[in-house]
Amino acid sequence: MSTEAYRETVSLCPHCGADSPARYEVRADAVRLLIDCPAHGVSSEAVESDPAFFRAGYERDYRPPVAHLVFPLTYRCNVACRYCYTLSNVGSGRLPDRSLKRIMALFGATTGNVTLIGGEPTVRDDLPQIVRAMKAAAPGRRISVASNGQKLADPAYLGSLQDAGLDFVFLSVNDIAYEDSDTTLARKLAALENCNRAGMPVWLQRTVDSLDQLDSLSPLVERYGRVVFKTTVRAVKSYGAQYPAVQVHVSDMIRRLGREDAFDWGTMPFNRVIRLGGRPAKVCSWVNDVRRTDPLDSAYILSNDEITQFHRGMKLDELMLKGMALAEARAVT
Repeated sequence: MSTEAYRETVSLCPHCGADSPARYEVRADAVRLLIDCPAHGVSSEAVESDPAFFRAGYERDYRPPVAHLVFPLTYRCNVACRYCYTLSNVGSGRLPDRSLKRIMALFGATTGNVTLIGGEPTVRDDLPQIVRAMKAAAPGRRISVASNGQKLADPAYLGSLQDAGLDFVFLSVNDIAYEDSDTTLARKLAALENCNRAGMPVWLQRTVDSLDQLDSLSPLVERYGRVVFKTTVRAVKSYGAQYPAVQVHVSDMIRRLGREDAFDWGTMPFNRVIRLGGRPAKVCSWVNDVRRTDPLDSAYILSNDEITQFHRGMKLDELMLKGMALAEARAVT
């Protein structure tokens, strides 16, 4: 099989997180990113199945978006996803939740709109208080919560966030084959229904590890088009508690959704924008090409309170949390 060297860049070593030289190789059936860490050698991952599709996006220029901050409030969670990116509950004993005072200090040191994530941010009893404090300190900054919807299935709880000034919800609603739990999915759908009744705007999130998990998405968006103003569809990537055995790519997802001839360019080389139910939908995959993503990415607050970029930060937090878990296991034995 012929191999063509495409571009050189910088990525993160998947073993230690160090900035490392990287290069793309274009093969007949895929584009691969090869990362050459001085300490851990070469690692490789497939980033696209369609070389022409990849090139078309990679060779464009992109403008930095409006400032945005992704802020983890806790590493605790009330569900156990197979592909947990934040290793929720793994480090809950070693990483206590930040105090409201510390949260507001970090909030004040940053700019732009904010998405509060976890773990699951709604497991914090003081989440309405946090939202209210942020809105009081900076009324012009939009505050959203990324949630699995389990507590939002309670309309009174959703109302408490709405009263606190929450602007919208990033709501994760995956296909049943991905959720692997009828109860979890039922609560997510109840949360979506509650948002619909309350008029709470929703940015719908779906993660997939198989293309057939996309088939149930369009009917959901169309049904709740009153409040769903945008959708993100993301392929599972090599982050977190468990890595996928099979990789799904952006071009694969767009073809499955029937939009191969009807998409716009996204905010960076590794995503595209289509229309679902008359609303924009970002179809994306995470590629740790930090030379291309860092200038375009959201800010992110690491578990050690350092501020970095989102894609970089997720990988660094994963490695830190895994390191903590390994050190604890060794101490026990």
